[in-house]
Amino acid sequence: MTLKKIDEKTYEAFVSQSNQTSLYQSSEWKHLKELEGKKTELLGLFLDDKLVGVSLIVYSRVLKKYYFAYASRGFVYDYSDILGFKKALIKYFKKKKVVFFRMDPAIVLAKYDKNMNKEDILASRQLIESLKYYGFKHYGFNQGFETMQFRFVHILDVVDNFELQKQTMSKSTRKNIDMANFRGVKIKKGGIQDIPLAINFFKMSGERKHFTGFDIKYYERLYEAFKDNLTLYIAYIDKKVYITNLNNKLKYLNKELADLKNKMQHDNVGKKLKHQEELLKQSSEKYKEELAEANKLANETSIAAMLSIRKYEEVVSYVSGMNNDYRKFNPKYAMYPAMIEDAIHEKLQTVNFLGVKNIFDKNDSDYGMYDVKRGFGGHTIEYIGEFDLPIKKSLYMIYKLKTKLKGGK
Repeated sequence: MTLKKIDEKTYEAFVSQSNQTSLYQSSEWKHLKELEGKKTELLGLFLDDKLVGVSLIVYSRVLKKYYFAYASRGFVYDYSDILGFKKALIKYFKKKKVVFFRMDPAIVLAKYDKNMNKEDILASRQLIESLKYYGFKHYGFNQGFETMQFRFVHILDVVDNFELQKQTMSKSTRKNIDMANFRGVKIKKGGIQDIPLAINFFKMSGERKHFTGFDIKYYERLYEAFKDNLTLYIAYIDKKVYITNLNNKLKYLNKELADLKNKMQHDNVGKKLKHQEELLKQSSEKYKEELAEANKLANETSIAAMLSIRKYEEVVSYVSGMNNDYRKFNPKYAMYPAMIEDAIHEKLQTVNFLGVKNIFDKNDSDYGMYDVKRGFGGHTIEYIGEFDLPIKKSLYMIYKLKTKLKGGK
């Protein structure tokens, strides 16, 4: 087996025919990394003269004058000859100032349905052990976001129309979609000129979850790399729709209250009727208060944004954020359906909600994020994880020691 540089056309043709596709393996991702100043290569793995695997390689500096070579979402390869694969990697990267090779293949270890029923893939478990046997260092079975890419992602298979898709969603998700609609939450599509607005929402969510987001230059590069494959969804409150719905709701409640009072004049008034009257009065007061607040809004109030990326018959919810002051408006329950409807219209195969973490711990602070995503249906995928292959072993040991002293992995 040998590794050689290949051209973009050959690379894309191979990847697009694989079941290991990911936007992180795309030529657009390569372009993005180059715009960030990174050195990249498209490599082909050859058995004799036959192309059997490919990968985008991104080089990052370590130990000042050296690099590590990262196979973005792993080699697209069936890993049938791990020893030959390892020898090819060492031979190729030994000529360069590469301390180690890293990969996180898009190979599924297990699938989980919405009820957390698990489907193990034994061959993937065996692959992990084989890679470890031949000297690949496995990071482990992390539950969070400690590695280069997410180890758990939530995927939705796209069906023919949105009403059918909606039937696969949880009852609470459908209710939240209806509530977002009732409160006048609408979606409009923005462009690069709307990125400053979107970044504000991304930052708000980042601060809430204690992580730092990207600056505007990053998103400008993202647009340059992915062009028309990006969609920016902006959620806003349509004041007119919101107020109309509130007034209609109050009219309905007033009619219900009038009918109940009429009934109470003719029937024996017991605890049950009094309780119904009290509930109707409370609901009416609640909506009156909400109406008073709604009247203070601007005609359009932007409250959230989400950026999606389409590639390889899949759309990825790449980043999103919202103004927490408008949390009750449930903007994700307007943005996610808009993305799903677009995926149906464009005849894509999957919607990728991207990373979820600590899905086995309901007490985790991020469990709610997982709960929202699985409410839309689909299944959660667990990948086999991240592996390092030391190329210069002594330097790799120094790198690992320094990283550990800094509190890294």
